[in-house]
Amino acid sequence: MKPVVICRVPNHIGDCCMTLPALRLLEASGFEPYLVGKRFTENLMVGMGWKFQAIEGKLFKDGQVLGALAQSQNKPLGLLFPNSFSSALQFKLAGIRAAGLDTDCRSIILDKAIPEPAKMHEVERFFQVALGAIKAWGKEPAFTECPKELGLRVTAEHEGDAKALKEKYNIPEKYALLAPITKGIHNGQIKHWKDINEVCKPLRDMGIEPIVLPAPDEIEAAKTACPDATHLPPTKLGTYAALCQSAQIVIANDSGISHIAAAAGAKQLTLIGVTRTDRTGPWNPKALTRGEEGRWPTVDEVIEAIKEIVNNE
Repeated sequence: MKPVVICRVPNHIGDCCMTLPALRLLEASGFEPYLVGKRFTENLMVGMGWKFQAIEGKLFKDGQVLGALAQSQNKPLGLLFPNSFSSALQFKLAGIRAAGLDTDCRSIILDKAIPEPAKMHEVERFFQVALGAIKAWGKEPAFTECPKELGLRVTAEHEGDAKALKEKYNIPEKYALLAPITKGIHNGQIKHWKDINEVCKPLRDMGIEPIVLPAPDEIEAAKTACPDATHLPPTKLGTYAALCQSAQIVIANDSGISHIAAAAGAKQLTLIGVTRTDRTGPWNPKALTRGEEGRWPTVDEVIEAIKEIVNNE
């Protein structure tokens, strides 16, 4: 029987996507990942075949859930992708022998403290967490080089839901997915490109319909930012990933949608202005990025990149 590893995945969907190579390494090395995280993660990850337990971000209640899970799995191992002291404490109190990076002064409560690696892409950093844990547990890792693709698998249900959605709303065969909004502030600056509406006409001139499926709390903001696109109701993350796979292009800021597109192996363009591609850019050989930290791309740069992607079939 494979050893079960209770894996605390990050709270943000983009970071969850970036743990995929690490989780695949665990599985390939003879462990059974059992994911614990925010509820929205489950639908996206279900195609990977790993068990999942939702937690709600409430210290006491989540601790009870973890304690019950630990008892049901007969002394499982634990792996922490978040850097926080609280995540390590919860696992300690639940009786889960956790491995994680030696960050936030938590080495005293970790079963296996892994030295923090040098600055690198977050995908590689998460991969180093899993690699270090496997070695600390005395096992041989199945591979030591981080894969070049995230490797998300969507389910037949996701594909069927995507097909039904396209039929219901008469989405043409050629469409682009646009993600106009990114919540939050990074270093005091907004995280989304303000000129996203300018790509709608060029896309239609190429025979590609621009489509927006916003998050439930971004509906009005997305309409304001990109009024000329076709706006559809929000959908589940797994369905969105399936839609990414059949889109001509996915255009997003450096955000959760960018990482979902990367996880699905979509043709994508990620727009950068306040973040660093070497840390959080799309981990996808099919991706292009435009802009850089401190400089958003021009409209002309974006349109030329769109043409490069859609003409390279």
